[in-house]
Amino acid sequence: MDFLTIGHICHDWSPNGNILGGTSAYAALLAHKLGLRTSIVTSFGKDFEFLDILKNSSLYPISSSSTTYFKNIYQGSSRKQLLLEKATNISISNFPKNIPNPKMVLLGPIANEIDLDILDLFPDALIAVCPQGWMRRWNKEGEVYPIKLEDWSIFQKADMVILSDEDLNHQLDLIPHLANLFKILVVTKAENGADVFYKNNKYTLPAFPTKIIDPTGAGDIFATSFLIHFYETKNVEEAAIFANAAASLCIELKGISGIPSREEILERKGE
Repeated sequence: MDFLTIGHICHDWSPNGNILGGTSAYAALLAHKLGLRTSIVTSFGKDFEFLDILKNSSLYPISSSSTTYFKNIYQGSSRKQLLLEKATNISISNFPKNIPNPKMVLLGPIANEIDLDILDLFPDALIAVCPQGWMRRWNKEGEVYPIKLEDWSIFQKADMVILSDEDLNHQLDLIPHLANLFKILVVTKAENGADVFYKNNKYTLPAFPTKIIDPTGAGDIFATSFLIHFYETKNVEEAAIFANAAASLCIELKGISGIPSREEILERKGE
């Protein structure tokens, strides 16, 4: 197996019916488009509507009475989220036992559902963590709100941590500490591109000009693209340029229809 993604795939509410959501869904679909043999460890209920869309990935589902269900309300570039249902957490105790060793692993929780001890299961893989889902909590009405992480060292077993300045609540003073803590730190900045911190160097890569139609999944596409292209090139600048190009294509169409092919990404890069 080339690529394994871990985290809930979900239903996202829309006026015209549910749509497929979740970091792992976007990551798996992109990895397959990039030519990788792809698997997903996730959890969902019998009501899950999108198995056919994910047919090109090997699914390792953990049983659940419900499927994680979000309602996203966009106001400009900001988003209000409601968590309406949540599937079973993914832990060491229920983690599938029959998974082939992957070359790359992406942990992309969306509702604080992944046990970080899972990092110990893949000592030979290149591992990326997207912390956003661990930084979410919700009230009795399901309204999702961010929390501040007190101990970022919980992610140190990963090879790279990829997050946005919005995830940090724009607390840019945290970045030097995080850059020293992790092997690779990537901070995305929407239309301002991304900063990569690697081996005591900072690389700033601009975003590609684009027209925003639907920002859903852009961060997931960036993280997946960066992980895969860094695995292929071992070059953080090349990986960030590739990821910026992929994310710029993603937001030009609605939902998963914006997930680009390798050819489209290379064309956007000018190759």
